Amino acid sequence: MEFMRSERIYRRPCGNRHILIAALCLFILLSLPLVCKGEGLSTTRFISQDQGGALSITSRKMTLNNQENTIVFEGDVVIERETMTLKANVVEAVFEPVTERENGMIENSDRKRSLSAITATGDIEFNQGVRTVYANRVVYFKKDEKMVFTGSPNIREGDDVLKGEKITVFIQEDRVVVEGGEAIIHPK
Repeated sequence: MEFMRSERIYRRPCGNRHILIAALCLFILLSLPLVCKGEGLSTTRFISQDQGGALSITSRKMTLNNQENTIVFEGDVVIERETMTLKANVVEAVFEPVTERENGMIENSDRKRSLSAITATGDIEFNQGVRTVYANRVVYFKKDEKMVFTGSPNIREGDDVLKGEKITVFIQEDRVVVEGGEAIIHPK
């Protein structure tokens, strides 16, 4: 008799309500990995405006250190300014320190710090018009408006290639200095 009773329970058809709940649970379980995967895809965006124009930096992570006047950007870093783009793994932006006098004057308002230098490392790609520079490290000096590339740097402009130990790009002057290198230039 007990056997027949359990058989009856198992043979009972499921109602629409049970199917709906089972389908909903299955959907939630299957879409959970997609939601978790999206976590690492977030970006941080930093925008600075000064006399030289707007500077936009995007990355996966941004760390601000007020004591050292630095912001470190990590992971798929892209810096954009007018017609220039720089891509790197890690970028550190250094700002001029705020003096005690300036600190007291702007106590209740936003602090405006001027950019001093930017150092980028890891798989550097710098684009300016038709010119592309590849390197392992670059330092941008705001005061001189120049960029110093090291770590197997090379410049490509069309079919022309410049390689060296150190490449300095003077942005305002549209001038390039290659130290300890070679050039492959195709006459036009």
